[in-house]
Amino acid sequence: MTLSLSRTRRLLALGLLLAAYPMRPVGAQEVKQLIAACPTCHATSNVPANSVNPVIWGQNVGYLYLQLRDFKLSTRASESDTAMHALTQAMTDSQMLAIAEYVASQPWPASQDKTLPVTDALYMRGAQLVAYGDCGACHFNNLQGYSATPRVRGQTPAYLTTTIQEFRDGKRRNSPGMADLLRAYSPDEVKAIVAYLSRAE
Repeated sequence: MTLSLSRTRRLLALGLLLAAYPMRPVGAQEVKQLIAACPTCHATSNVPANSVNPVIWGQNVGYLYLQLRDFKLSTRASESDTAMHALTQAMTDSQMLAIAEYVASQPWPASQDKTLPVTDALYMRGAQLVAYGDCGACHFNNLQGYSATPRVRGQTPAYLTTTIQEFRDGKRRNSPGMADLLRAYSPDEVKAIVAYLSRAE
């Protein structure tokens, strides 16, 4: 795509403006105030298996920042995202990045979902599907993700099920590639994938 001269000039002007006004540093006390309400929905320990809210503590910083940005811009705006959309409206880019950095630095909490043995047929089927689908090619490090790619290993069954269904239904639209991929699986295969990812250690 060829940019017009006027548009090129506008982009250059915007770049110079942003360079002249770098992001305002966000102090530790301000970050603590910003994340004070987070544990209300996102448990910091003993996460219930039926929690539809994701584990965020210890999640990858790039992914956390992009999700906060997408909530604010309504790029991620499914029914389950209503509260986050509202919470992020007043946040600055500096604040979102500071929140992401703080949350990512915390330990990944333990889950209460330990009921499914690794010898279970559903678990083993899920392991096969994840391996055949080469999920690790994007989610890296034994499905712990990296940078802007999320950790999916150890998320709750309820959250994984909800998120996968939102991708499949087109309700979550901030990752078209994931939506296309997940539509290729049958409902039974989704159950197996969820069983494996939520229990995988």
